[in-house]
Amino acid sequence: MMKKENLILTVAFVIMLVVGIVVVTLQNFVPLTAIDKMFNQKVVIANQQAVIDPEYSQIFEKAEVKNLNGEKLANLYIARVDNTYFYLELYVAIDAKGKVYAIDKEIIPKDETSKSYLPLVREYLLKNYNGLYYPNVQYIDGAAGATTIQVSRSAIKNVVEQIIVYHNGKPIDYIEQLFGAKYTLNASNTVLGIEVSDVTVNGQNYKVYRHKLNGSYNDGFQDHEGSITILVAIDTNGVIQYVSMPKDLYGHTQGNFYQISNSYVELLKGVNVNDELPDLVAGTTYSQTLISNIIEDIMEVAR
Repeated sequence: MMKKENLILTVAFVIMLVVGIVVVTLQNFVPLTAIDKMFNQKVVIANQQAVIDPEYSQIFEKAEVKNLNGEKLANLYIARVDNTYFYLELYVAIDAKGKVYAIDKEIIPKDETSKSYLPLVREYLLKNYNGLYYPNVQYIDGAAGATTIQVSRSAIKNVVEQIIVYHNGKPIDYIEQLFGAKYTLNASNTVLGIEVSDVTVNGQNYKVYRHKLNGSYNDGFQDHEGSITILVAIDTNGVIQYVSMPKDLYGHTQGNFYQISNSYVELLKGVNVNDELPDLVAGTTYSQTLISNIIEDIMEVAR
């Protein structure tokens, strides 16, 4: 008959064995990490590489996501968003079908108000970037809500769109984006730092001017430096017909701040190169002043 001490040791051994099996099972098969949960299975991160590209400065690492059988599930990118309210690192995965998944890797709020918005940032990520086909990312609303959340949503959307462009390996054609149509490039050159393209769209000729300047802006707390790029298409009569201020090239505060500046840019449509520029819209900012300088430079070359 087994002694009491031996019985206790046996039971303890069995319990430890069972616990060990459970732990190993959890570690090897049950989704535990943020990336595991993205794909609802245990995954392996492979082929990690640093990304050093000034055109995609917010993306700093890329890798592959594989299942336990070694089959590739997706490309994984790690990117950063750093604004007045949050320092945020994101995992963004794009699978073979073009579905986009995103989740926060790290969020550091910069004040107590921003900290209170953390649940909304995570809700925004889980709601919008949970298997959405990448062509539909452009339709996500990145500007709704109070300033803190709207700036953060807009910044997240912009970096996800950057990752999509980087992933596809095809640069954005900003002239095609400007017209919303295919065009024929007849000639191009640079005048006083402004890119000038002679193009034909639907049988009509235009001169497209693309110009970028750096300048200060204030996010409500402090001054920063950032660049703004604007494209202007002028017809053969010297009239501005198309304007564009790409959001992914807008280095000033996003959200409603971008919308205010963009509303001023839209006022340029129909203006002749020899006319005075429209007055700044309500809520004048350093950004609008910089935009005025960009447009004045373009007008000077276009006249």
